[in-house]
Amino acid sequence: MISMKEIGRICGVAESTVSKALSGHSGIKAATRERIASVAREYGYQPNAMVRCMQTGRSRSIGIACNNFQCLFTGAVMDGVHRTLHEYGYDSYVICWDRLVQDGVDLLSRFARRRVDGLLLLPMGQQPTSAYIAQLHAFRSPVVLVDQIWGNCDFDYVGTDNRTAMATLVGELYRRGYRRIGAVLFSQVSSGEERRLGFFEAMAGCALPVDDRFLCEVENARYGNYDRIRRLLELPERPEVLVCFNDYLANDVLNVASDLGIRVPEELAVTGFGNLPLCEKLRPGLSTVDQRAENIGSVAARLLMERISGSETGPRREIRLPAEPLFRGSTGSRRAGMPESRGIVRAGRVHGAAFPG
Repeated sequence: MISMKEIGRICGVAESTVSKALSGHSGIKAATRERIASVAREYGYQPNAMVRCMQTGRSRSIGIACNNFQCLFTGAVMDGVHRTLHEYGYDSYVICWDRLVQDGVDLLSRFARRRVDGLLLLPMGQQPTSAYIAQLHAFRSPVVLVDQIWGNCDFDYVGTDNRTAMATLVGELYRRGYRRIGAVLFSQVSSGEERRLGFFEAMAGCALPVDDRFLCEVENARYGNYDRIRRLLELPERPEVLVCFNDYLANDVLNVASDLGIRVPEELAVTGFGNLPLCEKLRPGLSTVDQRAENIGSVAARLLMERISGSETGPRREIRLPAEPLFRGSTGSRRAGMPESRGIVRAGRVHGAAFPG
């Protein structure tokens, strides 16, 4: 790869002139600047990132702590993150938080050695200890949490308005005539707790009793839930509809229903949360809540870029993005004469809970 010294020799100028021209410094004649830029392009010159970092104090890279690399939701969030980083001309270093925590690796020192300008922390299986949180506070670069929040931290956060979205979903199911509404919940994470609260809020707003028999709390949002869901659906009296923490759990419900010969949506309606690509591939198509995961990643990355650039200097921000129910074939209607409409339902508010406007 050509160096600035070699570009200077070709152009007949000093290396320092080449450096100033490529860095956009004033005091360089326009013709000289264009000649240097032309040679740099012709020979594929690439600036030394470490030198630039020492000169500017910025590496133009961020660190991303991520898990669940096989998860479709995480992949969509990462697409949004990297699309925005590309707009800003930034690179990223990605690590698997849980795996390295289990091995006792000092994660933040790895990012510090890379001189990253900020951190994005995606959901992690093991919540950080107080020692890790103290390290984050000492990191001295912006930190943005994505999708999950933990403790009483004072870091920026970008996620979904889970509580309102779940309440809107339940309110629409009530409007469609469903009364025996059950839920498959995962309350061990912040988003799950928010969705649980939204569920109970909407049930109260609809004056519907919550039947404990129709509630299924799982310990893993993706795996190992078939037997627990099957026990719920084998009850002598089962719910008319099950709302699920995410689309993976809703897929499990559809599988159990199929194995038990329960017709969906005629005998059991099912809804997910997330709107993963699998929703349209299932039969019947899965009704769900459209979180627009790519947008979550994009907004989180943009907020981090604003913190790094100094254009955002205010107090901690908590951005909760709207999400709306999207109805497909896994839900119908229990109200006589009501069409089984599909598509997005937008939210209004009644009695403190979210309902279709």
